[in-house]
Amino acid sequence: MTLIVFEDERWRSLATIAQARPAFELRCGAYSVRERAALVAGMGESLGLARRHLMGHFGPPGGLSAMYTGEPTVLVNGRCLDLAWLPRLIAEPINTVYLADGDLIGARLTPALASAVLYYLRDQQADDARDELIRFAHVVELSGTDAPARIVYPWDLIAQSGEQIIRDLPLLSARLPAYAGDDPSVTLRGEHVFVGPGARLDGPIVLDARDGPIFIEGGAHIEPFSFIQGPAYIGAGALIASARIRGETSIGPVCRIGGEVEASIIQGYSNKHHDGFLGHSWLGEWVNIGAMTTNSDLKNNYGSVRVVLEGIGQVESGMIKLGCFLADHVKMGIGLHLNGGTVIGTASNIFGTHTAPKTIPPFTWGGEIFREYRIDNMISVARTVMGRRKRELSPSYEAMLRAVFDLTRPSRGDMSEAPLTSQPRLAERNPGVESPLSH
Repeated sequence: MTLIVFEDERWRSLATIAQARPAFELRCGAYSVRERAALVAGMGESLGLARRHLMGHFGPPGGLSAMYTGEPTVLVNGRCLDLAWLPRLIAEPINTVYLADGDLIGARLTPALASAVLYYLRDQQADDARDELIRFAHVVELSGTDAPARIVYPWDLIAQSGEQIIRDLPLLSARLPAYAGDDPSVTLRGEHVFVGPGARLDGPIVLDARDGPIFIEGGAHIEPFSFIQGPAYIGAGALIASARIRGETSIGPVCRIGGEVEASIIQGYSNKHHDGFLGHSWLGEWVNIGAMTTNSDLKNNYGSVRVVLEGIGQVESGMIKLGCFLADHVKMGIGLHLNGGTVIGTASNIFGTHTAPKTIPPFTWGGEIFREYRIDNMISVARTVMGRRKRELSPSYEAMLRAVFDLTRPSRGDMSEAPLTSQPRLAERNPGVESPLSH
């Protein structure tokens, strides 16, 4: 069969952190949805069907044509975190559709019917695909506990992080050995600690799995005086630099993490190597956070944190504890304070100010004065940064970044001609809300 993970119309509410990656490539728990779908289905890979500017890099070679294989096709909605229903769908009779609350969750289809709906899904018109499938397929409604957890807004990733790490336990424990606990310099509390081959644990360190499992991938390095509290996931090649990693945290591959991190997701290849607090936050890939930069994740009045989302406006998150969202390639200078609900768009470079504005559009450069970050300069920096981790900035990735720059130009307004100046004082920007030191 062919396994395809698709984006639907609701990608727009995730655009703030998903301009340079499909929604199904956002990490939550140990995996992205595309990675998890392939593992749950027992397949070597799953194909991703995303917005057109992303397909050249994230899609399969051959693009959409590679998905017309002449084999039965299984579709998976890329916003679904919990895929416990997927094996059941694969075993269903051909032309079966799973719906939940009106969303197209998944389907198992003949090649002919799959070809008909891929026409809609290539443009993220999942509702139209759903309506077409209802005419020809058997429909199963998933409700109650059978309805899978799905992300709608960026903070849903944070809210689901700890639970998703626990849900990933069967997948991870199948390939990561249980930690033997034979090193007296490693204090082990609780059960369900798994450490991959080649991981380096330099005590004294504490692994506290009493509240949830801890997974440390092969090649990771945990430096002395680190504390890791479960549920937690540490990706391959990551360095935990004498840090406090509190529960519900997922750290992707080849990250450098120091200071204190709580209930946060770091996509991968990002640096928060120095002291400072990161809480209830999401970081993309190739993010760099300067020494002592800290975010707030709690308002002084303990109220719900509001977030301004690109293309939508201000939204009440309903979460009392919520930090910041830093999209791919964001760079933060030293000693910055970020209020709860701060959103910084793709490839922005912020420095030279005490408290960053709560909303910064993609490709923005500066501090007290903000200008458009020229795409050629940004590409040059990205090539250098990626080279330091022995990764190449491929032509397809460069083309995708340039497309994101063009697509997000309206969000910067006339910044390229007249820079944004005279940032309001903190009290004027956020009257009566977060203290940057509250967490």
